[in-house]
Amino acid sequence: MIKLLKNAFVGTHELRRNLTKILADLEREGQEVVITQQGKPAAIIMDVEKYLEIQEALKEFSDPEYVAALLEANREIEEGKGIPAEEVFRERGL
Repeated sequence: MIKLLKNAFVGTHELRRNLTKILADLEREGQEVVITQQGKPAAIIMDVEKYLEIQEALKEFSDPEYVAALLEANREIEEGKGIPAEEVFRERGL
């Protein structure tokens, strides 16, 4: 919810009046716009490219093996078994 507050909020009346401008800003800035109805968040519009990226990421998270591997890696990091980023970068020549 906190990240949601960083987005622009637009009421339905303003959306109808300025749809072309709002869509142009959306494409240029690449962030979501929260549409409010009677002062309450009702919907979110976003750039198509960003939407497709999110859909692709969700496909990966629907794979139980992938999610299990992520959870295991996170557990290892929390236990201090992770490899420091500096070491990985050095090994990869970055």
